[in-house]
Amino acid sequence: MRLPQPFALWSFLYSSAGASLLMRHNGTASSGAPAPSATIYPDSSQGQPIEIVGTTYTDFKTDAFLGIPFAKPPINDLRFSPPESYVYNTTSYAAQTSPSACMQDISSTSSIYGAQISEDCLFLNVFTPDGINTTNEQYPVMVWVYGGAFTAGGVAPYNASRMIAYGQQLDQPVIHVALNYRLGALGWGVGSGFAENNATNLGLRDIKLALSWVQENIWAFGGDAKKVTLYGESAGAVITSLLYLDPETKLFSQAIMESGAPSTAPIGPANSTWENAYQALLSASNCSSTSPSTNSTASANVLNANTATSTPFDCLRSLSSEQILAAQLSVKSQTEFAASFVYGPTIDGDLIPDSPHTLLAQGKIAKIPFITGSNKDEGTLFVPATLSGTSEGYAVISSLEPTGLSDESLADLVRYYPNDTSLGSPFGTGNETFGLDPSFKQFAAIFGDMQFQAPRRYFLRQANQNGNAKSWTYQFEQPSPGITGYLGAFHSSEIPYVYGMARPGDGFPGIAANYTEADSRLSNTIMEYWLNFAYYADPNGANGVSSSNTTYWPAHNLDDKQMLRLIADNVTVITDDYREEGMAFIYDNPTVFYQR
Repeated sequence: MRLPQPFALWSFLYSSAGASLLMRHNGTASSGAPAPSATIYPDSSQGQPIEIVGTTYTDFKTDAFLGIPFAKPPINDLRFSPPESYVYNTTSYAAQTSPSACMQDISSTSSIYGAQISEDCLFLNVFTPDGINTTNEQYPVMVWVYGGAFTAGGVAPYNASRMIAYGQQLDQPVIHVALNYRLGALGWGVGSGFAENNATNLGLRDIKLALSWVQENIWAFGGDAKKVTLYGESAGAVITSLLYLDPETKLFSQAIMESGAPSTAPIGPANSTWENAYQALLSASNCSSTSPSTNSTASANVLNANTATSTPFDCLRSLSSEQILAAQLSVKSQTEFAASFVYGPTIDGDLIPDSPHTLLAQGKIAKIPFITGSNKDEGTLFVPATLSGTSEGYAVISSLEPTGLSDESLADLVRYYPNDTSLGSPFGTGNETFGLDPSFKQFAAIFGDMQFQAPRRYFLRQANQNGNAKSWTYQFEQPSPGITGYLGAFHSSEIPYVYGMARPGDGFPGIAANYTEADSRLSNTIMEYWLNFAYYADPNGANGVSSSNTTYWPAHNLDDKQMLRLIADNVTVITDDYREEGMAFIYDNPTVFYQR
């Protein structure tokens, strides 16, 4: 059975109108009024004034500063190196076009992230209410980190104009930042060569540098550097949560993690985890030998035509970014790596000094307020709809781990998730199978808990155990109308609601949902919680008192385990103890599940 690459299954959600929706959802750029500008004085340019010139979206009365560089291009000698602050060599910088996405396969996602990719991609977008930076006020900042399994994503679809406009209605203006970070082998390399050359977790370093840029410069856009909410989804939430493992972090003041926790992706030592994938990358790029002519196993389209280099890793440095991407995609096309998080965070002894499970157990977590949550049916997007039977389900689950899972471990896990369609995912659908084999619901439940729900619960409870009382959790349960029923409330489906796009006639680029007025009301509720949190570090608002339009959201504690259930016209408080035994088995056995 061909196993699914994470996020490859998004392709069937994409509408044929995705490209036009990407253009339409940004709003109309002003062509007559003077362009908005902000002047920064970055240390990297010796404090010289740099005017950043943006554009205005008149539909939403939003100023946008698009494609601002925060790091030098990570190319040539800076490839596989930590990012360095950008040096502005002009007194005025035009920031009116969203930047290229970082290197990735866009064959099925160009309508989402744009048609351009580049290794020179370390840019960010800033959105503000129009004219806000001409006042003397400073407003809370929300910084978005996109998801995409560490191999895909970009800032283009995350236009915050609707959220900002809704904040204006609530008298809660915010400044919004969306940032790029390196992906795949260029940003999250694994194996001995990357470890020996200090080239692991580079995407995480990109994000830290972008947050430093925000701390230094966001004041010029009307932002308050002392009120920065870092938030992200999936891989973006994993990255956000990993920053909590530094108890001394000062880069943000609170965070929201949507469908991601420190151990969502298996994580192990940088020099050994996925070593087989590193060797496969060398082979696919014709770098297994230091001399290209002696390696006949490489694919013709990624052959290295350079002269002999001193080490295989030096050979990787000498390739074009297109060759590295082609080699990476060749690795991911192999059955043993297809469904795996081959590229992602690793234990490097520096940014990530030990396994997240160990660090959390030791109480090494920042005492910074946070919201963490999951979608009810996290696993349905990843388990193949063609799955049939236990053996194929075992293959899907085992493929997630760098060393696989033993038959005994798989059997122990499945004991907690019987093949009973009434108990499977999408949850709450009784014995409905949607025309699929009953094992789909069984293994979708396992996948969702193993990857998302159990890591979220462990992170949350360890935070509470170690003194972080300002934490809230949620479960998003709203089905996306018009999307095939077996997906339920699937992974990533909350994003249009967070960004104010879940409205009739509107939508998030690529998700072909038919949103209703009920979806619009839920979107407003979620945006109000998120904006309250950005303002007050409490989703209920000032003094912890919710407005008349929202349900009071109690903070989570180890006694009551309260969480908010997000569904249209029925937002309620429930208990975060569902499937307790199965999730406990996962997070109580971190070595079995590779340091989850």
